[in-house]
Amino acid sequence: MKFVRALLLSAGVIGGSCLLFLALSSFIVAKAGVLPQAALPLLTTAIGCGAVFLGGLASALFAKEKGLYLGLAGGVLLLACMGLAAYFTGGGVFTVSGIGKGAALLVSGAIGGILGANRKQKVKF
Repeated sequence: MKFVRALLLSAGVIGGSCLLFLALSSFIVAKAGVLPQAALPLLTTAIGCGAVFLGGLASALFAKEKGLYLGLAGGVLLLACMGLAAYFTGGGVFTVSGIGKGAALLVSGAIGGILGANRKQKVKF
């Protein structure tokens, strides 16, 4: 049950941080006035990786165990959401760039989960 609660926390953190990062980046692009089309996939990958990292970190801090699995589960969750969105909008789901983006999401989630699970607890005397 603890694992399920940690996954739900991860989903909430990933969704909230994605919304926050996307809103912040759209504000910056609106102020700058122009964004090259070639930079858009890199920007969305960086935003997704940051969100999955925070989701894996938060869930592993909550569970205090199985950080790798929780981080990978968060990456799979966002990857599935991005794949569904790409499928329904007519984009390419299983392309070379899509596989690279998926690998980046999984690695960043795993790193966040490992760092969260291996965090040292302060000892008070």
